[in-house]
Amino acid sequence: MGTSITGMNDFPDATLDMWQARVAAILKGESAEKLAGRTADGIRIEPLYQQIQGVRAERADHAPWIVMQRVDHPDGAKANEQALDDLENGAGGLCIVNSDADVGRVLQGVALHAIHTRLEDGGGLAKAFAAYVGKQPIDPARLSVSFGMGDVKELAAQGFKGPFLEADGRVFHEQGASEAQELACVLAQIVGALRKFENQSPESIIGATLAANQDMFLTLAKFRAIRLLWARVLEASGIAHQPLRLHGETSRRMMARLDPHTNILRSTAAVFGAGLGGADTFTVLPFSIAQGLPNAFARRMARNTQLILLEESQLWRVADPASGSGYVESLTHGLCEHAWAIFQGIEKSGKLPEFDSKNASSDPLIGTKTHQLPKEFEAAVESVP
Repeated sequence: MGTSITGMNDFPDATLDMWQARVAAILKGESAEKLAGRTADGIRIEPLYQQIQGVRAERADHAPWIVMQRVDHPDGAKANEQALDDLENGAGGLCIVNSDADVGRVLQGVALHAIHTRLEDGGGLAKAFAAYVGKQPIDPARLSVSFGMGDVKELAAQGFKGPFLEADGRVFHEQGASEAQELACVLAQIVGALRKFENQSPESIIGATLAANQDMFLTLAKFRAIRLLWARVLEASGIAHQPLRLHGETSRRMMARLDPHTNILRSTAAVFGAGLGGADTFTVLPFSIAQGLPNAFARRMARNTQLILLEESQLWRVADPASGSGYVESLTHGLCEHAWAIFQGIEKSGKLPEFDSKNASSDPLIGTKTHQLPKEFEAAVESVP
């Protein structure tokens, strides 16, 4: 039935020596060292890699990550309108970020048992949410909720499954932390929570949140690394392996205020890396968030950035797709080792590492410092501060 194509299998296997010879020919006598680079943590990036078999870093469930949308409008009725619109148009979860929110009004008409909910602004919000659920005909054990910060004993007694606390790397990232520093600080929070609640299931106690930026491969490696570091902590503690609930959010410090539509591309690269790296849930910050309260168009773009990658690009189909890649495996291993060393320093001294403030204040390049617009477009916001 089939017809073979003559010569299709006549190509020789490509060896490292062959690739190096080609690189040398292009460089015309210059050293290949000029092609090497280093990350902010000093991890060396080689110009060429061979396949490396590393430890798999997979999500617990082989399923699409959950598209999360921020609920951040200060008006409860408008926040509810936004939330319902997001859920009707592809979002699978809500991040409530306003501690002053009227939870009952914001969640009116929301089928909590059908979505994932994140509470991101302190214990007061967790308490208000728990009180709201207590008045509804809902079994708390059926809900998927990340509390961020809550009274573990009280919430568990009410029937919630957790995680009740969140090891959040975003705050360190925004202060200028490198990838390994962010991972180490998250690890320190995880270990602190496990010590405090040593008789309870780690999976129910704490989850982790990481920032994702436009460096797609470094983001991918960072998200893989936290799963491997989590497994290392459990093993060192003599605890049977349990899955880590891992959330990601696009980096605020990469978001440009000028020519903000370029942020759509940055966010695409960020969620691409985090999704392939094993995030369970992810929030794309609307591209105009640096200018004010994002409007419906900016929120729609944030939502659809993820939906295209999930439903059209099908990125979730392969579990740990970077496994075996020499480049990503090396980055993952390097981040794990650097983060573990920094974490040990935190454990020994009780102090966080010093972050590079230049990273926290650095502006994006394109549209801000170079290739600027002669005239800015009207901001896609509901209000400008």
